[in-house]
Amino acid sequence: MNLSAPPRKRVTTGLLPMINVVFLLLIFFLIAGEMQRPEPFDITPPEIAEAQEAEGVFSLFLDPSGQLAYRDLITSFETRQAILSAIDTERRAGCDGDLCDTVLLIHADKSTPAHFVAQLLPHLGALGFEQINLVTSGLAPSKGERP
Repeated sequence: MNLSAPPRKRVTTGLLPMINVVFLLLIFFLIAGEMQRPEPFDITPPEIAEAQEAEGVFSLFLDPSGQLAYRDLITSFETRQAILSAIDTERRAGCDGDLCDTVLLIHADKSTPAHFVAQLLPHLGALGFEQINLVTSGLAPSKGERP
């Protein structure tokens, strides 16, 4: 008669369920997250009392020294035609029949001379942009002031 304890089974925990959970979370955050291009140079937007959310597909960056940036292109203000051509090409490629995105966002530093922006507007209008928004940041209300 054998009265010894039965041999213990070795308990193994599989890592496969944990790996599945990690990959599902990774896929979820990739789909749910918003990927955004980094800004080509540091911009401090002008501040205003009431800011609205700016939306648009096309973003043009302008720094105080007159450098323009669009996507991966960076050029001086004097040689802006390359950037204007790239914006026009991308806008036309995104057209669905007669429907084209006609909103452009200008990210200009608050110390950028106004004549740079003013000189750009006729060129951007000629490309077919009907609405051009200057990206700003809203001021926090001071004490005693209602938002």
